[in-house]
Amino acid sequence: MTDLEKLRDLEEYAQELGAYRAKLLAAADVVIDDRVRLKCHVPVCEDYNRHLLCPPHTIPVEKFKSLCAQYSAALLVQVKSSGYDKADLIAAEKDLHSVINKVEGRALTKGNYLATGYIASSCKLCPECVGYHSGEPCRHPYQARPSIESMGVDIFKTAENAGMGFNLGLSSEVVYCGLVLLD
Repeated sequence: MTDLEKLRDLEEYAQELGAYRAKLLAAADVVIDDRVRLKCHVPVCEDYNRHLLCPPHTIPVEKFKSLCAQYSAALLVQVKSSGYDKADLIAAEKDLHSVINKVEGRALTKGNYLATGYIASSCKLCPECVGYHSGEPCRHPYQARPSIESMGVDIFKTAENAGMGFNLGLSSEVVYCGLVLLD
């Protein structure tokens, strides 16, 4: 049994939790590109330098790339929103966050003690992040996860590598992607 086969039940678990789709892939198939992180700066994201787990407060892309190379597998998780209403979009992001946390927890209980999860966009656990400049700690340090984009993950190419490609802005659905690195 390969490493991926041992982790197959995490795909099903993610879908039981409400994921639209979930697929295991080799960690080497996660595409990391510095230009993705650049999109946090140009045009500047409204969360840039405001969220504790968004740039410039996340690890550099090159460091993440070297860490990702030490993992053997990744679980790509997608949730979708059926519209562009802000409340629906935030709900979908929160759903993804919950699925990622629970899948990461399940992976930990299965012996994958180095499993780490990443969410789409910025953390939405609080209506407003305490922010880096406040000097206050995160209100949810065990649930909060960094943005997958801030790590430089090209989610479009990674999703394509997993056979889960999707279109940007070409449908009435919004697809959010998260990732759990596994070893």
